Amino acid sequence: MHKLFEHLITLEKKLHHYSNRDNLEFLENVLHQAFLEFCRSGVSADKTETLLALTQANNLLEIHSENFQCAQIDANTVLITYLSFQLDNEIRIKQTLRSSIWIKNQHNQWQLRFHQGTLSSL
Repeated sequence: MHKLFEHLITLEKKLHHYSNRDNLEFLENVLHQAFLEFCRSGVSADKTETLLALTQANNLLEIHSENFQCAQIDANTVLITYLSFQLDNEIRIKQTLRSSIWIKNQHNQWQLRFHQGTLSSL
């Protein structure tokens, strides 16, 4: 189970890097067809809306993440929670509590099914 959690955390962190956020092939593979996100801004987005937003974004600020917690819900479902933030002159900005639900599809591939970001006051 430890290796599975490491693998999913690695995939989660890849989504934070701007080179992957601009890679349509990577995003198509990692986001489940029924992907849904509740954004930190309060809006929701499906896979199509998320792909459009990510590939058109011009944000080169690196997203940092820490305090990952993983829980296996069943053999094909894992919940990951963590804190993300960006740095601006060594000051943490946009601190966000995040939760992701990863599911294993029929091709034995893990995909992100649901993600939520909630503004944090930490």
